Amino acid sequence: MSLSISWKLPAILNAVSGVGAWIQIAQAAEYAGLDGLFIPSGPGYPESFTVAAALCAHTSRLKLTTSLSTEVMLPAALAAAAQSLQSISHGRLRLHLPDSEQNNVRRTFGELLNRDQRNERIGEYLHILSHLLKPDSEPLDFSGRYFQLENAGLARHDIAPPPLLLDDTLSPLLIASHADQCLLQADHPQRLAANLQRLRDAAGQQSRSLGFATRLGLIVRDDAEQAWLEASAWLERQSAGPLDMAGYGDSRVIGLAANAVRRFELYPNIWQPVPGLPPLLVGSIDQVVARLEELHALGIGHVLLESWPSVHEILRLGEQVLPRLQARGVEIGESTAC
Repeated sequence: MSLSISWKLPAILNAVSGVGAWIQIAQAAEYAGLDGLFIPSGPGYPESFTVAAALCAHTSRLKLTTSLSTEVMLPAALAAAAQSLQSISHGRLRLHLPDSEQNNVRRTFGELLNRDQRNERIGEYLHILSHLLKPDSEPLDFSGRYFQLENAGLARHDIAPPPLLLDDTLSPLLIASHADQCLLQADHPQRLAANLQRLRDAAGQQSRSLGFATRLGLIVRDDAEQAWLEASAWLERQSAGPLDMAGYGDSRVIGLAANAVRRFELYPNIWQPVPGLPPLLVGSIDQVVARLEELHALGIGHVLLESWPSVHEILRLGEQVLPRLQARGVEIGESTAC
């Protein structure tokens, strides 16, 4: 199994200048040898399919993991949009449908269903979407509790469906039945391994295989001391307000945490100072390489990274981290499971 590495596009407040910045990031990622981009959705981000379409013209190889909440678009409309993007990108789309229960995005779009109702709705949604994305499927008539369709899919194209990523907070049955890859919350390797095995077993019961991905922030420096100094500075910068504004915590608590920066290591070099945000991978180049290799050995085939400033850190990753991973026998490229 190879290891696919994608870079998460940052939120940029000024959408006009943001387009140029995103193009720079995309081109840097392609130049540095990364496999893809993660294009998020939700508050603070423009519509993800529009961004992905814009970046298609400025990249030729990068996979575009494009996130879109199921509340934003009806399943038949999403199938049509995904086929269009898959066509213009020459097969480079990966589709991520996030669990909007985790960040209350659903309320932004007027959905007030409880968890059981949401699982039922998402089940109908995924059934429709999976059917309509199959190039050899018949037009679909569907009558469910949440969706009713007649002759859906008449205009679809004969094109390979994009791989589907689902969050690990969704029902294991939904993941096992529909996902090509499951996006796991990064955690202590022992707990992560147990979660992987649970989902593998669920997929096996559906006679399907399942790939795995995880998200991490990244602070990598030439030595560990420099990396942890930067981690402390990062935490102090957050106390100025961005995380508090985003609903991730009290800035006073974040400021106090910066004084005891390593207290929040879940595992050597895996650091989670702010609940609700993905953990960060913090350490020297060799330490970061070792942790990525360890995650890969557990069965993680796709890692989505982010850091600041993006272009500088992408180039550092491509020049210093990826070659050492390859030297240790890790093949960099699209995961065979997705």
